[in-house]
Amino acid sequence: MGSSPGQRLTAAERRKKALALQIAGLDLRTIADQVGYADASAAKKGIDRAIEESIARTKDDVDELRRREVMRLDRLQAAFWSPAVKDRDKKAADIVLKCINTRDRLQGLSAPVKVEHSGEITEYHIVGLDPEDLV
Repeated sequence: MGSSPGQRLTAAERRKKALALQIAGLDLRTIADQVGYADASAAKKGIDRAIEESIARTKDDVDELRRREVMRLDRLQAAFWSPAVKDRDKKAADIVLKCINTRDRLQGLSAPVKVEHSGEITEYHIVGLDPEDLV
């Protein structure tokens, strides 16, 4: 049997409070006692779920911001399209191209650049490791 909307809200608030307490440095047993979880394991599960929910919200927020920016770019491009194409206005054409390039970057449409090395490697540098530890 599922929990009621009121109980779910209470559970979400408990997860949020548990996460805040962990960020503040409290141990899981203390968090369980303060928030009302049965034990440290239940507190850990609640905290993990709070983190997952936060990540999902952040992703949704980023996606929404990206959609808004693309809509702004579309509107700006539309405003300068006619002068760029019909009037051959160089400044308008530059704005249109910048809109296109920015939209491509935001939406991940630009293909990765392939880099090839055609020379010979003559020297190695080990960074962050004492070469003596390798022997």
